[in-house]
Amino acid sequence: MALAPNTAQDTASAEPPGSSQRAGWALGCGLALLLAGLAGWQIIERGHSGTPLVFSLLATTLLFLPYTLFGLTNLPQRLRPRLSRHAAALPLAAAGLLVPYLIYGLGTGTLSLTNLAIIAAFVMVPTAIVLATRKAAPAAGAIIAVLAIWLPFDFRWVQGLWTWPEGLGAYGLSTVLAVDVALLLFVAYLGTENVGYRLRWTRLDARVIVENAGIFALIAIPLGLAIGFIAFEPRNSGALSAIGAFLAIFMFIALPEEFLFRGLIQNFFEQRWGKNAATLGAAALIFGASHLNNGGFPNVKYFILATIAGVVYGRAFRQSGGLMAGATVHALVDAVWRELFRPPG
Repeated sequence: MALAPNTAQDTASAEPPGSSQRAGWALGCGLALLLAGLAGWQIIERGHSGTPLVFSLLATTLLFLPYTLFGLTNLPQRLRPRLSRHAAALPLAAAGLLVPYLIYGLGTGTLSLTNLAIIAAFVMVPTAIVLATRKAAPAAGAIIAVLAIWLPFDFRWVQGLWTWPEGLGAYGLSTVLAVDVALLLFVAYLGTENVGYRLRWTRLDARVIVENAGIFALIAIPLGLAIGFIAFEPRNSGALSAIGAFLAIFMFIALPEEFLFRGLIQNFFEQRWGKNAATLGAAALIFGASHLNNGGFPNVKYFILATIAGVVYGRAFRQSGGLMAGATVHALVDAVWRELFRPPG
């Protein structure tokens, strides 16, 4: 991956006027608090409260701050010279990402040495890889670091790190932490170009979303029905539930996956071999392959539909120059699937 600083179109933070930056910081902090509050509401709905809830909300807010501020402010540009100035700066910054888990584990009484070791490895291993390979083999190091962030999810190594309340938030909080790690390494430290991590929609995004959502629906629904991957079975869960599901999918699944598969992987291919059908298809195949173990390995039907989705999401990324359009299409696809379709049987 290119190591030059991000350009103005790569992030939302290419030194706009001070008032815009102040607004971005306020919006980013407010959004982090809102997301933590929604998580707290879900916890309270399940009958949990008290001191563990307070610490859980504090940890969740801290986890979401990099997630939101990197996409709304010039934080990456402000961090980059500081991270490059001293050899210990990046490891210390990465270690800081462990603080939310320590607060969470101590405050909820769920801290264990095993989980602490797992989460420390999850954060520090890709950091060490980037540091060790930046000068000698930056491209290879970037690929290995991406795998070090991605594979723990595919192999379920990070399941069960966040265990209070039981069964709530484990995947979501680990996903946010993974995004934080990748933002620190690739956006702030390496300055990877054209990642497109900006948490704002544009007018172009609106057209790209409508066009690509329509293309995927026209292909995937008939094909999915024909090969027996889906069956029409509406949930009738109500508008509020559907909107909530869409937002949760967007924040915890769609945007993180688009950051990984389009902002990093597809972008990596495009920087080396150009924006062509081959690079789009290669990234889509990797995205499809990542779904082979969903619902039993090898789930070939899922692979086929996910590969087609990868082409559509990658097309949206290429057309818009950012992640928001593709992430929105991604979230719409998953939300509609959740509301209207079910795997047969």
